[in-house]
Amino acid sequence: MALRLVASPLAISRSSPRIVAALRASSSTHSRVYFHASRNAAAATGKTAADVTEVYKAVAYRQPTPNQLHGSYHWDFERLLSVSMIPLFAASAMQGAHPITDSLLGVVVPIHCHIGFDAMVTDYLHPGKVGVFGNKAITWTLRGVTVLALYGCYQFNATDIGLTELVKKAWTA
Repeated sequence: MALRLVASPLAISRSSPRIVAALRASSSTHSRVYFHASRNAAAATGKTAADVTEVYKAVAYRQPTPNQLHGSYHWDFERLLSVSMIPLFAASAMQGAHPITDSLLGVVVPIHCHIGFDAMVTDYLHPGKVGVFGNKAITWTLRGVTVLALYGCYQFNATDIGLTELVKKAWTA
């Protein structure tokens, strides 16, 4: 397998004269050079390093079919949710505790947190890293915790002082 390095002065100084000449002859400053263990074998067989590196070029990636649910609609929903928190926090700060703003905050904040953690799971705890079962377990744990957070916010708003009063008391404590 080839290791791709961007052409740099350090790479040029450690390269063979043939690769240095190829680097200087290249027209692009962002060209990539492939270094690999079979470079010497290529020289022994009479091939150039460029002939050998053709084997190591990346195969074209076939893009998945577009899905609106995971595309622009999903992105629009995330942005709408994030932007909607600004007036909710402002109304809670100016008006004080109110059942409508507390209820909306009790729904919007846990869902916003869920989307953020879901993006983290998708990016960093994918099936290639933690396995398919591990990814499913983490995803379903996140969903369960989100449902519990939504239920807890509902109970706290319905039977206790509400989220706005909680923040006020914690702020002045």
